[in-house]
Amino acid sequence: MLVFALGIKAVGKSRVIRELNKHVGGIKEISYGDVMLEIAKEKEGIADREQIAALSPQKQKKIREEAARKIRALADKESFVFLNTHGFIYTLPHHTYLPGSPDSVSDVLKPDFVLLVEADAREIIARRERDAKAGRKREIGSVQELNEAMELERMAAVHVSARYACSLKVFDNSLPIERNPHLSALSELFNSLRA
Repeated sequence: MLVFALGIKAVGKSRVIRELNKHVGGIKEISYGDVMLEIAKEKEGIADREQIAALSPQKQKKIREEAARKIRALADKESFVFLNTHGFIYTLPHHTYLPGSPDSVSDVLKPDFVLLVEADAREIIARRERDAKAGRKREIGSVQELNEAMELERMAAVHVSARYACSLKVFDNSLPIERNPHLSALSELFNSLRA
């Protein structure tokens, strides 16, 4: 089963997946951005993920499509794969959104389930600020910008779910994951999907 784990940067997708794996087991996480970075380093001399957003939309598209083929091949070898990705990517220096999972990519990946991770915009800003202090390059953004980006993620999640006739679950990750009351229900859901 291939699960699209969608959400904006610093919403906590990786943390949710890691915590979910403690309760479900056997989950393999693949980061779309990491696979794209491997390809971009080789083809474009890119040093970090943030630089991918500065490439032309055409170059980003080619990298995305090559990454999709590579990820599908990896997913075919595993029984339960969570693809950590974005529905839309905010691009610099153009200040536009580029689809992170356009149909040309999703048609290769063919997801079985969509997990949309959301959180309060102020919490995401705090996470991004902590990441920046720790040395990770992050654009912080305003509450309005993050809410706009989350709305676009929601649209992308609905589109993917409808196109591939797969279930969609929205997970509120505003609270620290250890205290998140929604985690047990999410664990039950994915345990039932494994059976």
